[in-house]
Order: sequence, then C-alpha cells, then structure tokens
Amino acid sequence: MFEDQSTVLLVEDEPLIRLFIAELLEDAGFRVVEAANAAEALVILAAGLNVNVLLTDIDMPFGGSGFELAQKVDKSWPEIEILIMSGRQWPAHGDLPPGAAFLAKPCPNEAIVSHVRSAAERTKRACQSGNAAYPPGEAAAKILPFPKSA
Repeated sequence: MFEDQSTVLLVEDEPLIRLFIAELLEDAGFRVVEAANAAEALVILAAGLNVNVLLTDIDMPFGGSGFELAQKVDKSWPEIEILIMSGRQWPAHGDLPPGAAFLAKPCPNEAIVSHVRSAAERTKRACQSGNAAYPPGEAAAKILPFPKSA
C-alpha cells in the first residue's frame, strides 16, 4: 500500500452498488473502506481511521440520511471532503455542508473517479499547507447534474 494513497469512506446501503463503486475506486488507486449506513460510517470515523473523502448515498434505511451524515462529518471532521450521491433526491437549500458536492445518479464512472480524485487532492493540499479551510470560491456547495444514460 502506498503511503500517499487516499482513503475513501464509501457509504451505500445497496450491496451491489457499494461493491461496484468500491471496485471502481480501488482500480483507480484509492483505498476504500465500506459502510452500509450512516451509523457504521460514524463508528469507523470515531475509531480514528484517517479518511480523506466521504462518498455517501442519501437514502439509507437506518442510521440517518446521507445529508445528516455529511453535516455530522463536516462538524466533527472538517478536514474530510464530502461527496453525496443520489438518483432519487436532490438537495434542498442547506442540505449540503460548505464545500460538499452532489453527484446525480446515474453518474458516469469517469466522473465519480474524477470527483473523488479532486476531493482527495484538496485534502492533501490542505494537509500540506496546514490549513483545512477551502480556498476562496470553493466553499460553496455544488450540485453536479449528469444526464441519464440510455
């Protein structure tokens, strides 16, 4: 395992989707830790795992929604970059913490990898500079729509 390898905490309640995204990200060079819901994700983070990027679905059966998880992670672990995905629900005003991005499903594989890579690079830059704050202009939450694939 590479020392500079970024760790992604993938939170998805659908096992097949979680497996597919985990393999996609691992093939791209990321270390992936999987959680089936928000409660599992919070246990993993509380245990002290060094996570660079949180990639979470919104709709989960228990443990809180992806929006609630994102807000808790932003408050307790502000150095973690947050990406939220959903094919059913779009964020309302205030759902996304500052700097978080929303990816609409279905999202092209290349786009998932690209957004995770960008988020991981922001985390590394922040750690190198000793500042977890976002550069000017990057703090606003982002909604990234993708056309549905046929």
